[in-house]
Amino acid sequence: MLVAAPPASAVHIVWDWNGTLLDDLDHMVDAVSACQEAIGEPPVDASTYRRQHCLPGRAFHDRLCGRPVTDAEWPTITRTFAEHMAARKPPLRAGATRLLESVSRRKHTQSLLSLTDDPQLRREVEQTGLTNVFERIDGRHEPGTPKSEALRSHLAALGEPDRRRVVLIGDTTDDAEAARTCGVRAFLHTGGFEPLEKLRTAGAPVVDSLTAAAQLAVEHPTRTSEQPTIPDVVRGRNTRRHR
Repeated sequence: MLVAAPPASAVHIVWDWNGTLLDDLDHMVDAVSACQEAIGEPPVDASTYRRQHCLPGRAFHDRLCGRPVTDAEWPTITRTFAEHMAARKPPLRAGATRLLESVSRRKHTQSLLSLTDDPQLRREVEQTGLTNVFERIDGRHEPGTPKSEALRSHLAALGEPDRRRVVLIGDTTDDAEAARTCGVRAFLHTGGFEPLEKLRTAGAPVVDSLTAAAQLAVEHPTRTSEQPTIPDVVRGRNTRRHR
């Protein structure tokens, strides 16, 4: 839990969903493996998933197959993936609810941005009981939307908050790139979809828990260019074993 001292200046945290607030790597590995098998390719393990992970999803499957996915195969992949996502119960990361409530009590604001299809995202957030925590919830409305474009639209819908006070907390290099493109800060945590060695290339501070990410976000409300020196990997409480 965050220290309960009042903020010198409130920040706005944009949270990622899959791999960040959700501890759903195993779910995603199962779903992607089912997609691969549906087109006659072998399943993947967690290590391969994390090592090869990229966006958009079609490029990810190209990597996993070692060849371009065909136009005939792609609808099978998207249908299989959607079926797996619709059937799952979203696995909220341990301590996430308490952390979000702690951030709110300190008078910071929060929103949720994901490339999960918007109706699916809203169903999952409702299932976790977190809907009222967020000022805004945005999922993907168009296939192939990059995270940077989604973040730009998300900030506009929030009324263009002061970007010096906005922080994106996620788990991939794509999250860091989106934040950089939109002129906001990012913190990446190591318990999600990409391995530490890849996150270190993103140009954003890397932490090993959501608590550490939120703590740094609220304690250092500065521009990206003024970001304080932070160790490469900041150790925090509530860590999880990296896969």
